[in-house]
Amino acid sequence: MASDVESAGSTAPDLEKRVEERFGVLPNFFCLAPETPEITEKLWGFAQSAYLDNPLPSLFKERLFVYLSRFCTVRYCIARHVGFLTGLGRPSGDAHARVHSAEEIVGLLQRPFPRGHELELGLSLCATYPAPLVEMPSADSQIEESVFALAGHVFLQTPRAPACLDALERLFGAVRLQYLLLFLAFVRAAHYWTKVHPEIEYEDDIKHLLATHQALANCILSDPEANLDNIGQSLLDELPALRLKADKAIGLLAAIVDSSDDAIISKTLDGVITTWNAGAERLFGYTAKEAVGQHISLIIPINRRDEETAILERLRRGERIDHFDTVRVRKDGTTLDISLTISPVRDAAGKITGASKIARDVSQRKRIERSLHESEERFRALADALDTQVQFRTQELQRRNAEILHQSEQLRDLSRRLLLMQDEERRHIARELHDSAGQTLAVLGMNLARLAQDTSHDPVQLAKDVKDAQDLVQHLTKEIRTTSYLLHPPMLDESGLSSALHWYVQGLAERSGLDIDLEIAEHFERLAPEMELVIFRLVQECLTNIHRHSGSKTALISVAREPDKIYVEVRDHGTGMSQERFAEVQSRGIGVGIRGMRERVRQLHGELTIESNALGTRIFATFPAKTPPAKGQSTIQHLDVA
Repeated sequence: MASDVESAGSTAPDLEKRVEERFGVLPNFFCLAPETPEITEKLWGFAQSAYLDNPLPSLFKERLFVYLSRFCTVRYCIARHVGFLTGLGRPSGDAHARVHSAEEIVGLLQRPFPRGHELELGLSLCATYPAPLVEMPSADSQIEESVFALAGHVFLQTPRAPACLDALERLFGAVRLQYLLLFLAFVRAAHYWTKVHPEIEYEDDIKHLLATHQALANCILSDPEANLDNIGQSLLDELPALRLKADKAIGLLAAIVDSSDDAIISKTLDGVITTWNAGAERLFGYTAKEAVGQHISLIIPINRRDEETAILERLRRGERIDHFDTVRVRKDGTTLDISLTISPVRDAAGKITGASKIARDVSQRKRIERSLHESEERFRALADALDTQVQFRTQELQRRNAEILHQSEQLRDLSRRLLLMQDEERRHIARELHDSAGQTLAVLGMNLARLAQDTSHDPVQLAKDVKDAQDLVQHLTKEIRTTSYLLHPPMLDESGLSSALHWYVQGLAERSGLDIDLEIAEHFERLAPEMELVIFRLVQECLTNIHRHSGSKTALISVAREPDKIYVEVRDHGTGMSQERFAEVQSRGIGVGIRGMRERVRQLHGELTIESNALGTRIFATFPAKTPPAKGQSTIQHLDVA
């Protein structure tokens, strides 16, 4: 006996030291009467293996300990373990575990214990959650809330405990589930130990915690779930009668639901299917086993997934959706038209927890409606087509009449312009012949007349008169040849553009006194005949205008080519055109010469730019190097001769 007392005296302080080292404090739970130290040692060993050294995460174990301790009528366990969570000691003996605020713990303690439909939602979530869990649930997550609820039913051994145990085994796997059950066994033992030892008092740190945190104290000391053991027992006593009534009600409801031709489906607010009647099996082709636990998107076409988001938002607001026509997809991939009526499902407290929907096949009605939408469309399309054809033919006739009128106007304008151009050419040629050849012929006539009347027969005078007549004939021949060359220089056909331009510029400079600078490559390659003629006429027209109208004493001509472009530039330093005159020329192409230049350039698909100001005038033309044959080119070309 003496040795036993000595052993007890030496063992108790050693045990308390080990406990305090592990928890950071010495809980009164392990400070019972010293007469049974071996029992305390065994209790500590059980706490170590089932609680402290259990491989489940420390924070998960401590939060679950607090959650389950709500159901114990003695409040020591919940108070002590709430203290661990707030930093009064180490949660699950872990010095590195995160400390909780009082508000976080109040949120944990105020969770209602799920029963009925709320429990079914938790079971559905666990049934659809990816398993086995890679990581244990984080604090305050939805999956943690569901796991705690299922563990609570297993802990209390409610009628739904087997289903909850199966769901936990799926989530945790066989090994971790055994560690969870071992942990639950220790929590149950701890609750029992505090009930049979009412002398266990709160530690001073816990008394101070309850005194300084009123909301936390209310949750610990006034938790309505504290009497759950008594309530649970009364429920178990009444369970057979309640189950009989429930079975009758459920059987009647199931018969009504299963006999319905409509699909009747319920789902969570996250869209997870929880019930699926026979009508749904017939309509969509999935059995209840295949559908329950799946997301409702199982039967929603991809292009209509946004509908479900909008529906769930309306349900969360408590709205009912009546006769919503939409399209859903069957198991075999075919689509069908349905009409939906969707209502929010509420718990006893009025909180919306899910939705119930009735789906009715309206494919036949839709086919009839579509057949009538289609018949009307065909008649409407036929009428619209006839009206469109009448309008089109009318517009076509109007367009053609307008084109004919426009073409007639163009022909009349072209005829008028051709006549004007012909008259102008004739007038110009007549003026040139009158001014040059006419005068020469008149002098020649007078000389010949004087020669015929001369009777002196002076050989010297006669020779002189004949020589003068010969000079006049040669001059006349030169004038006629020049005029002929200006009308169409044969050198253009024989030697090309470069030679023709040099000949023309040299002659004009001699006749007009203009200082003309011509820039063109010495060996400028031959162009198409029609392009060489157009460029020659363009330069000829520009120099004529410079000589007659600009007042400039100089002119610059540049002809250059690139692989795909021909460039022609004529520039003077004369008075230019006024802004009003230049704007009028640009907008309307006024002037026979300018109009002729534009027309010639356009026929070769080129572009003509005219710039004029007080510093002079610049005319710039570009031509494609390979020009398609000009269409409709006039056979009468305008020419102003210098």
